[in-house]
Amino acid sequence: MKKYHDKEQAVFVKRVNIIVSELERSVSFYTKVIGLTLIDQENDVAYLGVDDKNVLLSLKEIKGAKRAFNNIGLYHFALLVENRSVFAHLLKHLVDLGYPLTGLSDHGISEAIYLQDPDNNGVEIAADRFDSEGNVYRLETFGPKEIDVYDLMKHLPREPFTKLPATTILGHLHLHVNDMKRAKQFFVNGLGFDVRFDYRGVAVFTSSQSYHHHLAFNIWNGTEARRRGLMQAGLESYVLSAPKDKFNAIKQRLNEMGYPTEVLENSLEVFDVNGDKVIIKAA
Repeated sequence: MKKYHDKEQAVFVKRVNIIVSELERSVSFYTKVIGLTLIDQENDVAYLGVDDKNVLLSLKEIKGAKRAFNNIGLYHFALLVENRSVFAHLLKHLVDLGYPLTGLSDHGISEAIYLQDPDNNGVEIAADRFDSEGNVYRLETFGPKEIDVYDLMKHLPREPFTKLPATTILGHLHLHVNDMKRAKQFFVNGLGFDVRFDYRGVAVFTSSQSYHHHLAFNIWNGTEARRRGLMQAGLESYVLSAPKDKFNAIKQRLNEMGYPTEVLENSLEVFDVNGDKVIIKAA
């Protein structure tokens, strides 16, 4: 699965930064329920991943923040596990905890678990499917099927679940937007993602390196949806990894489209169509 998230070839989501209302509660959820590892904590910010150095998720506390609800911004971020064995292991763990799931789907291209964190931020855990040559399947239809749980449990390890393995990565980011045309211009024409599947103009799945999707966006919260309030949980920013040879072209396209960019050391900052900060790091 790593070839679709290769820093020398692909543009992909490297890290997601979200707002939460109670840091201790959220750290407990993401470590004990999801299985991430707490890497560091500084005052009101916690950094999590699957090893001791690479941050996949940061949690910033705003005390008393309202729950995320029908905003533009985060729909969900997806943690991508290596195989069905890890996927089955985590599913069994969630069932044993009795944690409520919002979805359990077989998309053909992947199998996925959906749930919400304590502040209603969306989380997906996914396991991709590959053909005999190690390529992911194309996303060509919309509408999931039920997971064959009985078959999945054949892959269940015997030992108890403790945490996500170090092979886990961020698979994709899925956003709510309120203007599909502007979103398509920004993510496709600006950032340079390729459209892999367009579902009737209400959900678009984009990627680089022929992956099924690194970044998707939809209009399911409606054209009147607005960005989260200052005292509300949700997405604050996200980090994209981009090959060095694509970095300058991304900057030029965004500037030509009227998106102001700020160049820092080995990175570029811009605000997306939702007003959320995108940090593009040159690999």
